[in-house]
Amino acid sequence: MDEQDDLGLDDNDFEPHPLFLTNANPGILMPDNYNSFDFLRLWRWCKQQGQLKDIRGTPRNELSIADLTRPRVTYENLKGDECDIQGINWEHLGVTRGAARKCRAKTFRNYTNIPESDAWNPSIPDRLLTRNENYFRFRNMDLRTDVRLLHFQLRNIMGCASRTAVYYPSVNGTVRMVDPTSGIIKTAMRFKNAEDASVSTLAAETGILATGSFYGTYRYRPIDTEDESRYYDGRLTEHISGITNHIQVNSSRRSSVPQAAFASNDYGFRIVDLARNETILNRMYDWALNCTALNPDKRLRVMVGDLPEILITEAETGKILQKLEGHRDYGFACDWAPDGWTVATGNQDKSIRIWDARNWKDSVTVIRSEIAGVRSLRFSPLGSGKRLLLAAEEADVINIVDAQTFNSKQTFDIFGELAGVSFTSGGQEVVALSSDPVRGGVLCLERCDRGAEDTFNYTGTPGYDWFPTPREVVEHPGSGVSMIEKRRQAALAEDFFF
Repeated sequence: MDEQDDLGLDDNDFEPHPLFLTNANPGILMPDNYNSFDFLRLWRWCKQQGQLKDIRGTPRNELSIADLTRPRVTYENLKGDECDIQGINWEHLGVTRGAARKCRAKTFRNYTNIPESDAWNPSIPDRLLTRNENYFRFRNMDLRTDVRLLHFQLRNIMGCASRTAVYYPSVNGTVRMVDPTSGIIKTAMRFKNAEDASVSTLAAETGILATGSFYGTYRYRPIDTEDESRYYDGRLTEHISGITNHIQVNSSRRSSVPQAAFASNDYGFRIVDLARNETILNRMYDWALNCTALNPDKRLRVMVGDLPEILITEAETGKILQKLEGHRDYGFACDWAPDGWTVATGNQDKSIRIWDARNWKDSVTVIRSEIAGVRSLRFSPLGSGKRLLLAAEEADVINIVDAQTFNSKQTFDIFGELAGVSFTSGGQEVVALSSDPVRGGVLCLERCDRGAEDTFNYTGTPGYDWFPTPREVVEHPGSGVSMIEKRRQAALAEDFFF
């Protein structure tokens, strides 16, 4: 039985979210585009005005999209336009899913800070990749109407500690944990006051669940205990614009002590020693920082923020070593690959740039996103098989890019804002969070291209996994898999080439 929440409602009941939160005023901090229900209303209105003539059908029965009679959708439930991965019955709505996707592409507006930065023209190097790969397949989606997204530009509010523990901030002022394997949901963190409960970023890494708030505060606890005496709190800044934009939790370079790196909207970057709950670095920059990522040996850090350039800094001091040029708008996503030199950055100009740390002069390639800027990037973990890059756009589209060639990809699409994406189960599963107030929730994908088990047959293919041979992969400290496990996987797959 699911735990009862603070509002006195069972988690199987979908508490009364302020349903239709479409933002008509871009001056406030909510998404500027339409949620799934209002999108259908917009489609009908456009048709009544004689617009969208090239799109077949006009929606009807729009209110039925809010009827969550099936709170969990599984692979077995899929039935074309009668039931998609969000459980939407497009036939009942009187349109096809394909027509809805076409309409969404025409009506969606990508947010930019620099006008026309996302405009396409033949002179830019951006490449739209071929969508012909098949790395993952849909497993299930747990529909939730209670995901709380406080800032439309900040999409790192999901923490994934394991395949059975996904965390997100709820509209009832708590952090909730959902088990995607069972659908069971419970409260994972409570807060002392409304300020602390205004979660703007969240991480579940290195055995720590940590949150940062809209008002410059943070709270954390060990993942393996729910004892409230093990909760720790702190304040990063008193600044009026002290929004905590991003957290990354990692162990210290010199010990196993956990540290949290906080990027803030007051132009500050702080590192907190979580063993002592003490700030050990407080460095100010000339721009707000929106996302940071540490390299595998923990000596360098990539930073993106309210500037088009990318910052490469010393991890322990924050000293700027390089400023990388090429993006045309502000940045909100970055990650550093397990090989130590591949870096990905995502900006509001609808581009992903790939960089090589051995030569920072120019980006290796530039990838065009589908409908919006990329706001969450994750490289596949070491030992997971063919190297991949997850790139979640502001809404709707999750790209899974071939990180060996950067020439092709697989895409999954839903209808709704995306609030985070992550690999789990050693890279064999993907979890994504949608904050749509009508058809949001936790989406789970499972690998279907053999994944880790085919890593015994790639020694002649440079760049397949993040290191040249399977033995180098398993012997690396960052690997989450042993040679015995790889041999077992290979045997089960009848792949005996190693």
